[in-house]
Amino acid sequence: MQRNSRKCLKYIIITISLVIIMTISGCGLPGGGKKKDIPKIDMVVENPSDVKRTDEFIVLKVSDLKEMVQDFSQNTFIVLQPDTNKEIPCQLDDMNNDGIGDEIAMVLDMEPKEKKNIMIRYSPESPESRAVTLGHKKRTRSAIHPEYEGIGWESELIGYRLYPDQRNSISIFGKNKAELSLDSFAKNMALPDTKIVLDGGDSVGCGGFGLWYENKLIKPAKDILRYTRVVSDGPVRSVIQVIYDSWIVGDKSLRVTATYSIFAGQRWSTGNVKIERAGEPMKIASGLTKSKSATLTKNEKNGLFYTYGNQSKLNDALGMALIYPAESFDSFQEDDKSNSYLTILNPGADNDISYWLLSAWNRGEIGVKSASDFAELVSSIADKLRNPITVTIMPIKKEPQQSPSK
Repeated sequence: MQRNSRKCLKYIIITISLVIIMTISGCGLPGGGKKKDIPKIDMVVENPSDVKRTDEFIVLKVSDLKEMVQDFSQNTFIVLQPDTNKEIPCQLDDMNNDGIGDEIAMVLDMEPKEKKNIMIRYSPESPESRAVTLGHKKRTRSAIHPEYEGIGWESELIGYRLYPDQRNSISIFGKNKAELSLDSFAKNMALPDTKIVLDGGDSVGCGGFGLWYENKLIKPAKDILRYTRVVSDGPVRSVIQVIYDSWIVGDKSLRVTATYSIFAGQRWSTGNVKIERAGEPMKIASGLTKSKSATLTKNEKNGLFYTYGNQSKLNDALGMALIYPAESFDSFQEDDKSNSYLTILNPGADNDISYWLLSAWNRGEIGVKSASDFAELVSSIADKLRNPITVTIMPIKKEPQQSPSK
């Protein structure tokens, strides 16, 4: 009872702190004292493309903000559009599990070629060394559910599941309508509007991976030591992670960390693979399940390939795509043993690489109904990912010092 009371008190203090920031921004001090602005960081965001971008993602490094403003506190802040004072949905994520938030993720809409001013208001003296996100609609979810044998992450439009074992494959949850539904699915797998439309099984599924060694796909051993965690379960971004310790490749015992994330309003998910203890550059193989019922399209110049056709578990149309850094491309393989199309990638000297997986079901009000529509979707997303929103942190304007009166 005492622990619950303390927890409630923490939330009350943090809530009051956030309300103070939101309500006294730019106001004078009580009692008619000198006007004092709440600290702020001004930024300019720009859409470099000539198409409108809805729910476009931005990720800010807390370290970058603190380089500009040393007293910035990531524990109590809000992000605003200064012209309307409208709050931009955002969250603070601890990506390296050290107990300190290090990334601020947000989503916003941008018109073609638009430049937009945004600002962060913050309190240098936070009452709690923890991050909170209040008042934002929850639009992503990540959770570990034994009922469907893995760890899941979703936006309103799509859901994914990773088998964190020797399969290391990614399955797809198709949705008939825009909603978060994986928690409900875990309780009732007969939900009418959410279905497992691809079971990754022993293939790579949609964007799963293995290591590529001596022209073979090497997946983790069945008894490998692994750690699975939810990194973030926020309103605008969800992140999950699996760490495989002692992944054996040849005579090497590697530590491999796989991190997957999804943003609100998006069908695509980022996959990041980091390999440690290798001592030399390694190769990874990621791709898609093969199906005789789907057409394969490759574009190595633009760093992508995709399939579309009646390849879902329900024998209706499903599109799957993999988008990757074209400069990291090594080769394309069809692996019969895992029943997978594979793109072999060179992560480089640091053995760290990111790529993107994407899928769309054809059913319901949010379905992608044809091969041409899916091809257009893949092309559009690939273009946006390669031409992200740019963010410029503006220099802090220092007020001129007044000369002391004689």
